[in-house]
Amino acid sequence: MASVILAIALIFFAFMQSTVFPSSELIGIYPDVTLVIILVWSAVRGARDGLMWAFVAGILLDTLALDPLGGNALALLPVVLLGAFSRRAFFQSSLIVPIVACVVATFLHAFLLLLVRSAGGDSIAIGPLIRIIMLQTVLNVMIVPPIYLLGSLAQRPVSSRNV
Repeated sequence: MASVILAIALIFFAFMQSTVFPSSELIGIYPDVTLVIILVWSAVRGARDGLMWAFVAGILLDTLALDPLGGNALALLPVVLLGAFSRRAFFQSSLIVPIVACVVATFLHAFLLLLVRSAGGDSIAIGPLIRIIMLQTVLNVMIVPPIYLLGSLAQRPVSSRNV
């Protein structure tokens, strides 16, 4: 059941991230919800599940954003590795570990995606991009606690009680 909910959430947020968020004129920068979901899922369920969902989400994001096929999936690999690496520490400590992992994951994801997108020969100004990545990191960190809570609830075993 948790995998079905995850699939629906990833599809929903991939569509939102590719279509609705960029066209909104609120602040022009939006959180990368799929990145945070993949990070938390990898920490909860391990690298194998995280890699599978990162591949699915990455290909979906590539298709929707017209990025080079496999670019987002490649950029999500360090996110999965950070989540899996922090798996033991994730639910035995406070929110510090997932927040630090989210900061590192956001920067790694952005730079890998930048490398993939600039492979076609286009030049990209790094200075303004760093500021945007820093603001996106703040937004990603803000959504870690609720997704962390949902991820910890998905980890709990379902018990059947007789009433």
